[in-house]
Amino acid sequence: MGIEKLLGSLNGYLKKAEKKKAPQCDQIDELLKKLKEKKKKLEKKWSNENNSTKKKRLSTELKIVTLQLKKGNKRRDELKSKCK
Repeated sequence: MGIEKLLGSLNGYLKKAEKKKAPQCDQIDELLKKLKEKKKKLEKKWSNENNSTKKKRLSTELKIVTLQLKKGNKRRDELKSKCK
């Protein structure tokens, strides 16, 4: 699954309007797991890359994934009491 699709799904669950609906903890957990895997792959690609342009692009993607993981984990912690 591509980064755009993962981030789009995660953002859908994280919107403030979603806070009013029943928590979808399982879906958020699954997306966070996939983002963690994507982050590991990006880190590995970044460390093996020699081309500065590609390395910069990978670095940007890595920053985006890292920030989305933080945002997702924060939201998941807020929902902890509502989830089983």
